[in-house]
Amino acid sequence: MTQKVSEMAVKPVEKITRERLRAMRNGDTITTQCADGYDMDSQKNTAYAMQKMENCRFACKSDGLQLSVTRYGAR
Repeated sequence: MTQKVSEMAVKPVEKITRERLRAMRNGDTITTQCADGYDMDSQKNTAYAMQKMENCRFACKSDGLQLSVTRYGAR
């Protein structure tokens, strides 16, 4: 059995910002290491708020304090 290689680009960043979210293309994923739970919630809220402004969908996944945000097409 062969594993399917993902073509999505995973870019580690310092913080999830509006500018970084706007620069993403469909299928792009960015990851960041959060300082604490409050910081993670703040960055998730930034991504979810940008959905309305960018007319797309951002999915957030966390593993401990590491947060990954993936952009998908129009909602």
